[in-house]
Amino acid sequence: MMLGGCNRAKQAPARIPQASDSLYTARAALIIYGTEPERALTIIDSALIVGNVSPFRADFIRARIYANSVVGPRLDTAIDLCEVLLQHDSTCVVDKATAANRSDVLEVMMAACRKRHDDNHWLQYAIERADLSRSQGMETEALRMEGEIGAVMTRLGRREEGLIKLEQVINALDQGEPSVDRMDAGIVARKRRIIVYDDAGRFWDIIPDAEAIIKKLEDYQRRPEAYAEDSFRLPPDADGHARYCQFYTAQAQAYLACAYSSVTPPDLEKARAYVRLVEASDFGRSFVGRWTLTQVWKALGQWDKLLAIDAEAERRMETDTLNADYAAILQDRADAARARGQYLQAISYMDRYTRLLQLLSEKRHETEAQEYAARYHAMEQEQMIREAQAQSLRKDTFIVVILAILFIICIFLFRVFQQRRFISEKNQALVRMINELTETREASQKGTIRPDRELFDRIDSAIKGEKLYADVNLQRQDIVERFNVSRHALNDMFSAYADGQSFTTYVNNLRMQDALRLLQEEPVLSFSDIAQAVGFTPANFREQFKRQFGMTPTEYRQNL
Repeated sequence: MMLGGCNRAKQAPARIPQASDSLYTARAALIIYGTEPERALTIIDSALIVGNVSPFRADFIRARIYANSVVGPRLDTAIDLCEVLLQHDSTCVVDKATAANRSDVLEVMMAACRKRHDDNHWLQYAIERADLSRSQGMETEALRMEGEIGAVMTRLGRREEGLIKLEQVINALDQGEPSVDRMDAGIVARKRRIIVYDDAGRFWDIIPDAEAIIKKLEDYQRRPEAYAEDSFRLPPDADGHARYCQFYTAQAQAYLACAYSSVTPPDLEKARAYVRLVEASDFGRSFVGRWTLTQVWKALGQWDKLLAIDAEAERRMETDTLNADYAAILQDRADAARARGQYLQAISYMDRYTRLLQLLSEKRHETEAQEYAARYHAMEQEQMIREAQAQSLRKDTFIVVILAILFIICIFLFRVFQQRRFISEKNQALVRMINELTETREASQKGTIRPDRELFDRIDSAIKGEKLYADVNLQRQDIVERFNVSRHALNDMFSAYADGQSFTTYVNNLRMQDALRLLQEEPVLSFSDIAQAVGFTPANFREQFKRQFGMTPTEYRQNL
């Protein structure tokens, strides 16, 4: 059962204080064109060009669009953007506006980490957001985050503890006066619990939660006046509220279809009935909706629909196929081939599926081993600190007695040591100077090319010819180690033969030259793809480009 796909469902628009009409349009585009993120990105670029949105808010919306993706690289871009935004002045908590901004960025970061199965960071950001919400007196938001914490606890092996926390959150949100915000938070908490039940194979437990979501939405539609309109998550218009109810109703119906097709024995008639309802909705026609129904289509033998959505999912993954979703696609294809009597294909797909599961298991164990090692090292450091403190306390009495003598001895030894070190460093500097002068004189007398010039030409040729600059993690130390040269000598070579440029400036100039070429020759490439191709992060590319040329990449491309 692939309810994990439900985590890719439409995210409600984040609270962005004092948003302009153009910014609201971009947020609405994210809902309406959820399967066409490039259109939403174009709207954001246009709003930024005409000045209707600040660079901070534009990057925030871009991060949210990327976080809605199923493609690993786009999720990484969302995380990179959020890390930059969390360092921005607009997210340093000094008032309600900056607190709200930080909360919004944390929410997007959580969504991206959840989809990347980065559970530790998901938990970290959920805890921070819960604390931030409570500090601002936003108890419903704090409960919403408690639900996230409960969900991630189940992913970290604490399933029963996490389910207890989710139950507490749902009960707290169901109590008190009805409100739109409490209703929305309760729906999300139940969705989180449904995913947990699905992972545990507790399909009968999914049904009451999905039915409760539908019942709550029906009550809200029947008597909206009874609900306090306190949510910033829903669009402010009636049509937006209707879309919200239709979306979550269809999603709950998809949960029910999946549950009835997976229980023992399966109730395929009810599964078919709910599938028909879902497929008639906008959610059911979207990629996320169809991806959610894959297990039902398999149970009903609708192999063409199953293989079509799997093919679309694979296209969206691009090259990021080392994940559990792609393993599920391989299993689907094996099942379809077997059902159609194509046994050789079925065996081939199952072989690839088994090997991918093994790779994923090794990757997971490697990550766990690194985490355990880090924790053990931290505990070891803690123990060493405690022992040092205990030893220090035991020696306090003795230290008081001999402190004066030790102080005089230490001062004396320190001065002797400093004097010897100064003399040693001075002598070493003189030796280096003499050796360099000797080598220079010998090279001049022989009429040969200076060795450092030859080495610089080799380094320059490697960086340009092998496109080492396209690696965003390229450091001066990489060149030092590869060519067995000291950092001091490397700096001297770049100062002498690279027009006085530092290593960093030299590399950035090469990146920018390559970026200009791609902007001119590859009009279909996005700015994010260009940035990654030449070694910039998306945010740094835009900043460096504007600093060097006085305009953004968007403005440059428009004026070509």
